[in-house]
Amino acid sequence: MIAVIAFWTCLLVSVEGFDARPYALVNPVAGTSHLKVAEEGIALLNSIDGPVSPVVVIGPYRSGKSFSLNQLLGVPCNVGFGVGHTRETETKGIWVWGQPQASEGGGKTLLYVDTEGFESTGRSNSYDDRVFAVATVMSSLLIYNLPETIRGSDVSKLSFVVELAEGFYDHTNKSSVAVPVEPGSMLWVIQRDFLQGKSVQQLVADALAPVPNPHKDKAIADTNHIRASLASIARNSTGFSLPQPHLDRTKLCDLADSQLEPSYVAQRDALKRLVLQQAAQKIVGGEVLTGKRLAALLQSLVTALNAKDIPTGAGLIDSFNREAVSKALAAFSAALDRAVQLPVDEPVLDQAEERARAEALAVFREQLLGRRQAEALAGQLESAIAKEAKAKRTANLAESNVVCQALEMTCSKLLAGMASGLSIPSMRQFERRYGACLATFEAKCVGPARSSSAERLQLAWSQARSQFGKDYNNRLFTGLLVAAVADIVIFRFVFKAA
Repeated sequence: MIAVIAFWTCLLVSVEGFDARPYALVNPVAGTSHLKVAEEGIALLNSIDGPVSPVVVIGPYRSGKSFSLNQLLGVPCNVGFGVGHTRETETKGIWVWGQPQASEGGGKTLLYVDTEGFESTGRSNSYDDRVFAVATVMSSLLIYNLPETIRGSDVSKLSFVVELAEGFYDHTNKSSVAVPVEPGSMLWVIQRDFLQGKSVQQLVADALAPVPNPHKDKAIADTNHIRASLASIARNSTGFSLPQPHLDRTKLCDLADSQLEPSYVAQRDALKRLVLQQAAQKIVGGEVLTGKRLAALLQSLVTALNAKDIPTGAGLIDSFNREAVSKALAAFSAALDRAVQLPVDEPVLDQAEERARAEALAVFREQLLGRRQAEALAGQLESAIAKEAKAKRTANLAESNVVCQALEMTCSKLLAGMASGLSIPSMRQFERRYGACLATFEAKCVGPARSSSAERLQLAWSQARSQFGKDYNNRLFTGLLVAAVADIVIFRFVFKAA
C-alpha cells in the first residue's frame, strides 16, 4: 500500500489552499429532493485553470463506491472518501477529491468524484435523478459501481437517462445544432465478481441490447428506451470486474495490500490503468472543460434541476436554453460594440450588424440543448437581436445628431460672422474659409443625421453667400462712388487752380 501511495502522490496536481481530502461539491437540501452547490467545492474547481477530466462514480448505496475511489487514489479510508459499514449511506450529495491527479505524461488532469448511492434511506427517486444528472453531465468517465452482477433493475433505475439523452446528447440533429455535451466513457465495475458464465463485457452488452418486444409491451418498450439512451450518453461502455478483496469486508480499511487477495490487487491496479486510459478531456458546448467552466456548469445545472419539484429533461433543457439565448444576445451586443464606435454611417452599421448576428447565432448553436425547441428559440433570439439593433440605431442617430449639429453650428457661426463683417476682402476668401469648415464637417459628420445637417448647412451657405455678395457689391459700389466723387473734387480743384 505504501508503494501505491507514493506512486500516486508523485502525480498530484498542487491546488493552492486545498488539502488532500474530500470537499463537498453538491449538498442535499434538508427536507426536500433538491440540491445546492457547496461553496468550498466550487472554489476548488475555480482554482483549476486548465482542462479537467472528471471521473465520477455512481451506484447503489452500500456497494463500495467510496472504498473503490480510495483504492484508485491510493489513500487510506481515514484520509479519503468516507466509508461506512452500517445500513445508512455514508456519502451525502456529491464530493470531489481536493488534489487532482495528473497522468504521467501530464496530458490529463483527473478529478475523482464520489456520489451518494441510489435508493438510500429517506431519498426519493427525483433526488436520485438529480444526482445522476449532475454525475452524467459533468463526467468524462462515468463509473457505474455494482455488486456482483448487472440486474435489470440496475438499468431501469437510470430511467432519467432518457431525459438527458434527448437534450444533452442529441445525436439525431446533424445540421444546425451541435451536440452540447460530447459523450464520455462509461465503465461498468462489478464488485465481488464470483459468478461463472458470461464475461463482464458480455453482461454490459446484454444490458444495453434491446429486448425483443413483439407484443409492444409498454414496460419492455420503456426499458429498451433506457438501454438505447445509455448507449447514446457514452462513446463506449466497458465492463470490468473486481474480485472480493477480503472475506471480512468490515476490516477492509485496516488491511494493507499484502493482506488483500492478490487477484484483487492485480485487478485494482489494472483498473487504475484503465481509468487513466478512458478519462479523456471533456467537451461541453464545443469547448474543453476547465475547472472554472465545470464550476459554472454545475451551478447552472443545479439551478435548472431545482426549477421544478420533479426534474424533467424538458425543464432542464428549458433552463439551459434560456441562458443560451442570453449568451447569444450578449455576444451580438459585444461584437457590435467592438465593430463600430458611434456615430457611423448606416451602411457600416448594417455590415457590422450582419457580422454580429452571425457571431450570435454561432454562439446560440453551440449553447443550444436539443433540437425540438431550436426553431422557437431561434425566433426569440432574432426578435431580441432586432430589438437590440433598433436600440443601437437609435443611439447612432442621437450620437450623429450631437456631432453633426456641433459641426453645423460651427460653420453656421462662421458664415454669419463673415457675412456681417467687413474683414473679408473678396468672395474668393469668403469661399475659401467656408470651404475649410465644410471639409471638416464632411470628414467628421457621419451617420443618419448627416443629410439633414448638410441640407441646413447648404441653405445657410446659400443665404450667407447671397448676403455676402450683396454686401460685398454694395461696399464695392460705395467705394467706387466715393472714389469717383473724390476724383471729381480733385479734378475741379486742380482745374480751378490751373
